[in-house]
Amino acid sequence: MKVSTLLVAAVSYFGLVSAAAIANPDINDALEARDIEARACFKSGANFANQRAKARDAAAKACKGPLKGKYHKRETRVRCYNIGGGKHVKLTVGLTGPNAPGERTLGYSECYDGLLSEIMNCGKGGDTTYGRWRYR
Repeated sequence: MKVSTLLVAAVSYFGLVSAAAIANPDINDALEARDIEARACFKSGANFANQRAKARDAAAKACKGPLKGKYHKRETRVRCYNIGGGKHVKLTVGLTGPNAPGERTLGYSECYDGLLSEIMNCGKGGDTTYGRWRYR
């Protein structure tokens, strides 16, 4: 029996309150599934510096085309774009997270938001796994 169930039983038995706010375990499980499992900013490699806007444009282009669509579990897609200043950005998305289903469709917004997080939060890019998806 869960602690929350015991708490409700004790409160009801002793008549301490007429109602109690208890977290819904199903909602908590869903929220945990989309929380960050692991984030690591790269320590080596070139900084985005003045090319950050071009890296964002590359992510938008990739998410409108080759990176969006239906993925099968453990499938990873990679695209590389030149962003100027002798630099390139290698964008990777995979259905490889611990909560990955057998297949799932990745839309533009989910793809772009995940890659944008790596571009904006890590000066040299990063690698983050959410419940289902890995963005790099």
